[in-house]
Amino acid sequence: MSVDQGTLVQVQNIVAFLSERPADDVRPDHRLLEDLGLDSLKITELAQKLENTLGKPIDDDLLNADGTTVAHCAEIAQNV
Repeated sequence: MSVDQGTLVQVQNIVAFLSERPADDVRPDHRLLEDLGLDSLKITELAQKLENTLGKPIDDDLLNADGTTVAHCAEIAQNV
């Protein structure tokens, strides 16, 4: 399934903010935990920010799995 580009950009911007990186440095294939160093508290904050931005409930357990990428996060956000 393809991810809406607008959703992907929103997710990249939020992840960049939470990981304290420039948005241009956050790629769709970056893993939230392993590559970007987000911890469980940041993942919960990510879920809340996505909920506020997209107006949909996001299960932070889905985002907190090992290997979850920025692109997968956007898919989750898009398909809830």
